[in-house]
Amino acid sequence: MLLPAGHIFGSAQCFLFAGDETLLYTGDFKLRPGKSAEQAEWRQADTLIMETTFGLPRYRFPPTEQVIDQIVTFCHETIGDGQVPVLLGYSLGKAQEILCSLDGAGLTPMLHDAVYRMTRIYERFGQSFCKYIRYNANDVAGKVLICPPSANRSSMLERIPRKRVAIVSGWAVDPNAVYRYQIDAAFPLSDHADYTDLVRYVDLVHPRRVFTLHGFAAEFACDLRERGVEAWALTEEDQLELRFLKAAAQPAVSDSRVGASPAKNNSPADPLNELKPSSVAAASEFVTFAHIGEAIAATAAKLEKIRLLADYLRTLDQEQLSIAATYFTGRAFAQSDLRTLQIGGSIIHRATMAAAKLRNAEFQRIAHRYGDAGKTAFEALDGRTSPEPFTLKQSRNFFEALQRTRGPIAKTELLRSRLATLSGREAQYVVKILTGDLRIGLREGLVEEAIARAFETLLDEVKEANMLLGDISFVRSSACWQLPSQQQRPCGNGLLKQEIPWLARPPLQFMWKTNSTVFARNFIAAHSG
Repeated sequence: MLLPAGHIFGSAQCFLFAGDETLLYTGDFKLRPGKSAEQAEWRQADTLIMETTFGLPRYRFPPTEQVIDQIVTFCHETIGDGQVPVLLGYSLGKAQEILCSLDGAGLTPMLHDAVYRMTRIYERFGQSFCKYIRYNANDVAGKVLICPPSANRSSMLERIPRKRVAIVSGWAVDPNAVYRYQIDAAFPLSDHADYTDLVRYVDLVHPRRVFTLHGFAAEFACDLRERGVEAWALTEEDQLELRFLKAAAQPAVSDSRVGASPAKNNSPADPLNELKPSSVAAASEFVTFAHIGEAIAATAAKLEKIRLLADYLRTLDQEQLSIAATYFTGRAFAQSDLRTLQIGGSIIHRATMAAAKLRNAEFQRIAHRYGDAGKTAFEALDGRTSPEPFTLKQSRNFFEALQRTRGPIAKTELLRSRLATLSGREAQYVVKILTGDLRIGLREGLVEEAIARAFETLLDEVKEANMLLGDISFVRSSACWQLPSQQQRPCGNGLLKQEIPWLARPPLQFMWKTNSTVFARNFIAAHSG
């Protein structure tokens, strides 16, 4: 079955059936409504093979109408200055969308021969356009010339002494597009889906597995895995990535602090057995936290994510668990905590670059490659720092100090000094927490399930505790609550917890004490300084 792809007029996707299995192959596609192409359609499929031309987060396009307004303004202003506006777009597809975009704008399009021939084919199949004329070298004044990108700097354009040239392409998002193409302006209008629509399309199709092609295929597949979707790039490079990700569940060889060798009766398939800290590494709890995060990211299976996290949480004491559980929700502070870190991307980038002692050009190359602050931090800092022991408590103290610090310069320096003492993996997860998104496919609901599993309590009770208190770090205690009795019982890793009344009926005194404490902490934080 063929489905409209929305890429250009007549482009199609292929939807296949094989017994109970279904497969959707997109080819080139876009989700936004095109002015000269059919609207894309989709079906739910077990397997999705998709193009990922713009598979990095930095390729997010502005609204189409906003871009068209900018193009029309560019044309009017250029003509008003006595020059000829030249718009560069592929002869098939893009040029026709540009032509449709100029309809009603009071402009006269003039088409390059290649664009003219393709447009005539469109018309033979029922497409209609505004009035246009074929290229005439003696009549370009006051016209909008639409040409393929190959015409730029050609003798045809060189003969026009006064002109302004603009490219219409998704690559216009790149900040150096004007210099790269040697043009006067660039407008981000594409026949391909941008990063946002690529992610959205996966949500719409809801596949069990995704294979990616073209562009940033490996990077986008990695992003999908971090969102909990099984995804792989259909390239040789991705075969290497597959082996790497299997190894990611094991501690990094370059980080000597990760812990002792597993005992003989430990299963090699269990990352936690490889990550338990030895006496030498006991002070470096954050590297274990980071590697558990990588192991969780490496599996798309929900139950396996819960098992990995539950096994890890059982190894922690009360204070450690309180910190780690909050971090695994993607936040530095609890949901009920009104404090904010006020750390923007520019502070993270400056601090990371300074800690890595990289030149701006080299750091920008890394940043542009990944389009993700956490991955950029790992790539920039791995092997370039002098790691020191870093406990979970120290990490909490660091985030609190960062929150109290005022001013971007002071915050940047504090962050730089800390990153310089972390391994690449630890730095990656510090930055992930700063940005508020771990991107390991772990929602707060899965953290609740892991806590319930770790401490053998009912999931509904854990969810209710988290809902009432707005702080998942309190839930460890609630997971140990019991029916009223005069006894104490061991909880989690054997620490004795005092009896706390059953979660379904917490006493008013407890609720008042807990929530008033949270309120007081938030009030002081909000009004201090």
